[in-house]
Amino acid sequence: MAQPKAISQKIHCYHCGDVCQNTVIQYDEKDFCCSGCQSVFQILSENNLCNYYAITHNPGASQKNTHTTSYYDFLDDQSTIEKLIKFRNATVVYVNFTIPHMHCSSCIWLLENMCKLNEGISSSKVDFLQKQLQLVFDEEKISMKEIVIWLKKIGYEPNLSLEDLSAKETKKSNRSQLYKIGIAGFCFGNIMMLSLPHYFSEGHFFADGMLNKLFNYLTVALSLPVFFYCAEAFFISSYQIIKQKKINIDVPITLAIVIAFIVSLVLTFGYNKLGYLDSMSGIVFFMLLGRFFQNKSYNYLTFQKTFASYLPIAVNKKINGIEKSTPLTQLKVGDEIVTRHLEVVPADAILMDENAWYDYSFVTGESNWIEKHRGETIYAGAIQQSTATILKVSKKPTQSYITDLWNSNQQLKFQSNKVLTTEKINIYFSAIVLGLGILSMIYWSAKGQYGVGLTSLITVWIVACPCALLLSSTFTYGNILTILASNGLYIKNAAVLERMKKVNILVFDKTGTITETSASNVDFIGRDLIHDEQTLAYSLAFQSTHPLSRAIVNYIEINELFSVENFKSINGKGIEGMIDGKKIMLGSANWVGVTKENKFNYSTVFFKINDEIVGYFEIKNKYRAGITELLNSFKQHYDIHLLSGDNPVEKENLEKIFTTSSSLNFNQTPEQKTAYIKKLQDENKVVMMIGDGLNDANAFEKSDVGMAVLEDENNFLPSCDVILLANKMNKLNAFMQFIGTAKIILISCFLVSVIYNVVGLSYAMQGKLTPVVAAVLMPISTVSIVGMSFLLSRYFAKRNNLSL
Repeated sequence: MAQPKAISQKIHCYHCGDVCQNTVIQYDEKDFCCSGCQSVFQILSENNLCNYYAITHNPGASQKNTHTTSYYDFLDDQSTIEKLIKFRNATVVYVNFTIPHMHCSSCIWLLENMCKLNEGISSSKVDFLQKQLQLVFDEEKISMKEIVIWLKKIGYEPNLSLEDLSAKETKKSNRSQLYKIGIAGFCFGNIMMLSLPHYFSEGHFFADGMLNKLFNYLTVALSLPVFFYCAEAFFISSYQIIKQKKINIDVPITLAIVIAFIVSLVLTFGYNKLGYLDSMSGIVFFMLLGRFFQNKSYNYLTFQKTFASYLPIAVNKKINGIEKSTPLTQLKVGDEIVTRHLEVVPADAILMDENAWYDYSFVTGESNWIEKHRGETIYAGAIQQSTATILKVSKKPTQSYITDLWNSNQQLKFQSNKVLTTEKINIYFSAIVLGLGILSMIYWSAKGQYGVGLTSLITVWIVACPCALLLSSTFTYGNILTILASNGLYIKNAAVLERMKKVNILVFDKTGTITETSASNVDFIGRDLIHDEQTLAYSLAFQSTHPLSRAIVNYIEINELFSVENFKSINGKGIEGMIDGKKIMLGSANWVGVTKENKFNYSTVFFKINDEIVGYFEIKNKYRAGITELLNSFKQHYDIHLLSGDNPVEKENLEKIFTTSSSLNFNQTPEQKTAYIKKLQDENKVVMMIGDGLNDANAFEKSDVGMAVLEDENNFLPSCDVILLANKMNKLNAFMQFIGTAKIILISCFLVSVIYNVVGLSYAMQGKLTPVVAAVLMPISTVSIVGMSFLLSRYFAKRNNLSL
């Protein structure tokens, strides 16, 4: 049992690291500052999660003055819960929480082990950079309110502000930043003006010593808001990181500010000298200005990625009985949309048809089909597994959710330790900077030059900055992703971009990839079809998004549509369904039962009504403009292969384009495509699969990079890593060459940042830099790296004929 007792010496809380005031609570031979911290430790101990404390010392947040459980009574309201959840399947709920206090590896470890605290929580995943926690839980075992209370108890209270409140908080934060910059700039300018006597005559510009004192006291007064208000962020950041027994670049900056301020007070009140208040205020002003610019630049890239770059998703909106392709961003609550087989539902919606089947594998990772009935909610991310269905939008759609869905898929495929690497660089760099500053001060002080020593100490701590090193890749990849997206190539994230630079084998699908679906010439070979038979073929093909089905729909061109029941699609074979009591099939010769061997010159889709094969659709594929030149240009840098589910009727034409006949493979099932890619990877090849994505999901997942070629913007394929608009296919080689320039940009930015730090430190250690100049140079280094990355990215884009 925990025992409180009075204390007479400074004792730190085992959980949060705060100094225990007045009394200390002892439990399990450990000291705690309050019952809240002790309760958190007890919870973790009882669930065998005390490794949390082994990863980082005192990693927890203080539990003093936290909300009572009644504060969360609003989570008993079902309508509020519906606004917070991302997905619900029976009693299983998916929810994302923003966790502001997430700050170290211990936090990540504990939050990703939430399932050990309660059996109702099945999984938890952390996005450290976005401070996001994704939880999957069973409502029958634990409620959302109980989860939030659990998170509060262990020190990770989520921010439950809805979108509009979050926007207000962001605006408030930006306004506060601008206030601090404005106040720091005003005070710095006036302190510089009041310091003119000191600059020109070493403090003896006025014959009357009282004026010197007055000016010095005024500078002290102006420095107070800079020190106590404007520099607040540096103090908080340093305090939090030191609590974890670590350091970052804010620590030497904060020490420089504090030392400059204290020394200045001593000089002003003890020796009637000005001191370093101009330098201190200049440091704060230029640091705040530099970080504001840095944040604005990063937010610009994030904005471009979220709203302008990723995924030009469109939906089939039904207007007066006619389908019209409409951008997702223009969709409103109450609009009716049509989704077909294998299409992804882009927004939460209500099912308007009697029933339909859906697959939530992109959300849950499980491919079990679920039957839904009229009036039930279909959540965004569901894959249509039945016939064309009408849905009514129930929640305002956002492309950010579709982007999240795309990025969350295949998380294990592209793992990155970027956060931990960045943290280590920051720690080592900051430690070296602290050491160099102290050594330079000791060196000059030993020579009796105390003023030079103090100046070198402050300037070393200010001028050195790892930001340029750490941000080089962020801004470079951000610029490249933005430029590629504006040209019709959408890449999931920087990890995919990095992998694309290593690709040495390109594997192409044929239909819908190197051929155009919309430009196909179609003929029907067989007996004459009456109107109802044409409608049967049209109605069945209408349900499918396969390129050959779309070609048949475009060929028949009728408005009448029969209801299709028991619709099935067999990858690599065809589609079937029951229409008005008749079994209708469209597919390959072997699948529909054609036994006579015929030599076909083009792609064929056989049409079968009950037991009668009435003929076949002959589809003459048209190769995409410039595809021959594109493939020939690839031969210089890559091995290229073809994997097609079609028969080899066009093998002779394709042999002229591809390297050898051995790289051409026809009649490939999805399983054979996947096996072929695995075989190439076993030979230590880095493979990029390029296809239309409809029958290539497994191949995309197996390949190192999966690229989907989209001719119809309504098709969204979370299984792929890259999306390429079909009309930009002829630019693919230019895209790949541009991606290869990322290495040049990164090396250039890295060298510039290294040169800056080496030159800056060498001058600072010699005492040849003033603190104000050092404060100006630090943000300039960041600005130069961002500008250099920006300009080089655009230079290489123009050189590869990409639009900006």
